[in-house]
Amino acid sequence: MDAAVEERLERIRRSRSDPRTFYRFLGMKLEELKEGYSRFRLDADERLHNAGGVVHGGVMASLADAAVAAALATLVDQDRESIYTLEMKINYLAPAVEGEMVGEATIIQRGGTVAVGEAKIFDGKGKMLAMATATFLIKARRKE
Repeated sequence: MDAAVEERLERIRRSRSDPRTFYRFLGMKLEELKEGYSRFRLDADERLHNAGGVVHGGVMASLADAAVAAALATLVDQDRESIYTLEMKINYLAPAVEGEMVGEATIIQRGGTVAVGEAKIFDGKGKMLAMATATFLIKARRKE
């Protein structure tokens, strides 16, 4: 693997494991990262439940958004470009109560200023819980 690519991937891994971030707050762990792809794992328990006793949909949406963002981050120059979620659509297919949740994402298209990615959320047994598509803005960083 190209040294510049490996450096980019390592930078993303570090940023997604910083204990001060939302990723760590929810307990998301980046497990796999390669160009245009990421996989996160999250252990769900009752602290992530909604009033109905199942994992809150916002947790699944956060997992999907994080996975797509990390996959896209592998395809941008982080010193020159920033990425922002423009919109995300998620279909919830089955509830989760507790245990392992896995979010896998791939980038479908990366254009000059817009990218589209897809995320799938599974339980620990491989049952699909949700599927999301997300559109991201890619914007040049401002020089300070």
